[in-house]
Amino acid sequence: MSSWGTAHASATNKPKFLPTDETSKYSRADCYATNAGWVMRAGTTATGNSNASADPEVLVAIRGLAGTSATTGLKVPTVTNMRFVIGAAATTDLTAGSSATIQVEITWDEGVTVATANPTLVIANGNQGSGSGRGPYTLVYTGTGSTANRKRFILASQTIATSDILTIGGANIVLASSSTISDTVVGGTTVAASLVLSGLTAVTHTVLA
Repeated sequence: MSSWGTAHASATNKPKFLPTDETSKYSRADCYATNAGWVMRAGTTATGNSNASADPEVLVAIRGLAGTSATTGLKVPTVTNMRFVIGAAATTDLTAGSSATIQVEITWDEGVTVATANPTLVIANGNQGSGSGRGPYTLVYTGTGSTANRKRFILASQTIATSDILTIGGANIVLASSSTISDTVVGGTTVAASLVLSGLTAVTHTVLA
């Protein structure tokens, strides 16, 4: 089995030597495809500096990996990971209460650009806790915390109960009128990024007391 793919059609094509652990400085989710090959997002600890505007570090050189021409083809950025952002990295912990901030991060295998109006993402609440009528929640894209290939969606001041199970993956990302999420390498809005989440296993989070 190859240590990395020469296409970026799925999460398994990313370099397999990178851990999936989000706390690792070499997290696989921070790796994405460019026309130079598989790169590590600029500004991460793995690159040795905090300059998010620097050129990303090339881990595996593969010419035309992202695809932008008639010879390499136009390759659509696809979703490779999704997660709840909780704890110290989020505005608040996902604990029971009436003022919870729910934050989700979606990862693509290429850099993507969000333009114009804000895309949204709906997550479900199974209402396993006491009472009913909570959710679904419509989260809105936020530039805060978003990076080249990882975009965040957030919703503040929501009521959640102990033992509620929140789920990402039951609905796809929705674009508001005139909004776009497009391939950054190609530029403009020529190649729209995939907004489909169903190709991944649904991600759940159980609300704490």
